[in-house]
Amino acid sequence: MNTWLKLESKTVIITGGASGIGYATVQEFLRRGVTLNVAGGKTRS
Repeated sequence: MNTWLKLESKTVIITGGASGIGYATVQEFLRRGVTLNVAGGKTRS
């Protein structure tokens, strides 16, 4: 894989991956075969 981030053999942690820009980032990294840990959630008020 020829990438600009060289993420082979790395694990990426994405916070806020449940929606918005975080979700789009998760989708792109998955498309590129990156190993991910994703955190996302809603706080209760």
